[in-house]
Amino acid sequence: MQVQPVQSVSASPADGATPIIELRHITKRFGNLVACDRVSLQVAPATLHAIMGENGAGKTTLMRILYGYYTPDAGEVYLKGKRVQFRSPADAIAHYVGMVSQHYSIIPELSALDNLILGAEPTGALGVLNRRAALDKAEQLAATLDFQPDWNRPAAELSVAARQKLEILKLLWREAEILILDEPTAMLSPRDTDALFETLLRLKAQGRTILLVTHKLNEALRYADFVTVLRNGRKVADAPIAAVDAPTLTRWIIGEQEPTPAVVSAQEPATDRRLEATPMLQLRDLYVPSDRGGWGVQGLSLALRAGEILGIAGVDGSGQLELMEGLAGLRPVPRGEILLNGQPIQRWSTARRIQAGIRYLFDDRFRRMMAPQWSVLENAILGAQRDPELQTLGWFKPRAVRQRAEQLIQRFQVKVPSLRAPMVQLSGGNQQRLVIARALHGQPRLLIAYAPTRGLDIRGAEATYAALRQACQHGMAALVIAFDLDELMEHCDRIAVLFKGAIVAEFERADFSREAIGAAMVGASRTK
Repeated sequence: MQVQPVQSVSASPADGATPIIELRHITKRFGNLVACDRVSLQVAPATLHAIMGENGAGKTTLMRILYGYYTPDAGEVYLKGKRVQFRSPADAIAHYVGMVSQHYSIIPELSALDNLILGAEPTGALGVLNRRAALDKAEQLAATLDFQPDWNRPAAELSVAARQKLEILKLLWREAEILILDEPTAMLSPRDTDALFETLLRLKAQGRTILLVTHKLNEALRYADFVTVLRNGRKVADAPIAAVDAPTLTRWIIGEQEPTPAVVSAQEPATDRRLEATPMLQLRDLYVPSDRGGWGVQGLSLALRAGEILGIAGVDGSGQLELMEGLAGLRPVPRGEILLNGQPIQRWSTARRIQAGIRYLFDDRFRRMMAPQWSVLENAILGAQRDPELQTLGWFKPRAVRQRAEQLIQRFQVKVPSLRAPMVQLSGGNQQRLVIARALHGQPRLLIAYAPTRGLDIRGAEATYAALRQACQHGMAALVIAFDLDELMEHCDRIAVLFKGAIVAEFERADFSREAIGAAMVGASRTK
C-alpha cells in the first residue's frame, strides 16, 4: 500500500525556537512488521501535541521509543537540542520524561501513597523512608490536580478517573517536564474527561510539554496546539491544530483512497425489531458486594431480549465493575437472581456460563482478556481450548488452530507481525480487535461487554458495533457497559442508567436525550 507524502502546514515549533523534543528518522521493526518507518517529529515546549492514527499506525511505539521502553533500530532522539540515547524508562525519567500507558502501572494492593512514591522514595540520612515528608509533598502536588484521595487506602479502591490522576501525579513526583499520555480518556466519562483536560491545560500553563496519543478527533481539535498523524508506520501529516478541521483530520488518519472494509458499515439500530417474549437475560433484585464495603450493586433489576443491544450508562464508580464481575461469576451474588432464558445461573462457574454461550469482554484486556507473553496464535483460541473443532482427546489440531486464528485476524483486520509473535507486541487497538473477534466467533447467545471499543480507532469502533448488530440479527443479545454516552446513543436500542448500583432510568431509542440521560447519571432525575 502506498502512503501519501507528509502534509505539513508548518513546522511545529515556532520559527527559530529550539524544539524540546526532536525525533529524527526513527525506525522500529518487530519481525517483519515495520512499526515506525523513518518517522521524524518536532515538539515545541509548553504545548499539547496530539499524535493520531489508526490502530497499528505506530503511535504508541514511537512514544515508547521516546520513553526508553524500546530502542530504535535507526534514528536519533534529541531533547532541548542535545542527542540522548535511552536504554530504559529509568534513563528517560532521569531526563524528566514520563509516560502514562493505556494500562496503568498502579499496584492495586499498595496504598495510593506507596504507589506514588515507589522507586522514588524520600529518605533521611540513614536511608529510612520519611513517610511524613512523602505525605506532605503528595498532598501539595495533588492539590494542583484537584485530587484528594485517602492516601492510606489500597489503590484498588480508586475509581478509574482517580487512577488516571494518580498516574499523572507519579510523573509530577518525578519532576517530569515532558508528559506522554497514551489514550488517557479511553475509560473516562465525559465529566472526568473534561476534568482531566483542565488539569493538562493547567500543567501546560506551568511550562510542561504534553504528548497526547488519542483516537478522538474532538479531543485533538479542542485541546491540542499541534497534531501529527501516522499511518502504516509513517508520518503523513504535521500541522498546527488551528489549520485543521475534522474532515481533513479524518482523511489524514484513514486515507483518501483506502477502501473501507464491509464490516465497518454499521447498520442502523433495530428500532422496529421483533423481540422474543422471554428475556434472554433477566436480573432480579440483584445485590453484589463492593471491595470498599457495602453494596456495589443493590436492588438492580433489568431485562434484555435476543436481538437487542442494551447500553448501560453511568458515571465512573456507579457499580459497573461489580455488575460486570457478578455477571461473569467472578464476584459473589448473595442476593437476587441472574436468569439466562429463565434458568438461574448466579451459582454457575464462569466456565459453565461460557459453555452456555455467554461471552465476556472486560475493560482491562491486558489483565483479563489475554496472556501478554503468549503468541497471537495461542491468544486467538484462549477460552476455546475445549472446542471440538480445535482438539481431539486433549490434543490440539494445528491446522484447525491456525485457521481459527487467521479467520479472527481477517475478520477484524488485526495487524500482527506473525502468528508466533507475542501478543504484547501488538498495539493496544489490535489486541482489542483480536479479543473482540474471539468473543464473537461462532454464534454466542449473549455478549456482556465493558468498554468494548477501548483503544480502538474510528473504523475499529464502527466494525465492533457492526459485528454486534449482525450477531444480534442472528439471535444474540448484547449488554454494553460504556462511559462514552455518544457511543451508546449512536449504537444501542435502549439505554439503562446505573446510579449508586441501581438502574434508575431506562430510555427507548426514540426517547434518547443527552440532557435527560446525563441528569439520570448524576442522580438528578429518576424515570424508572
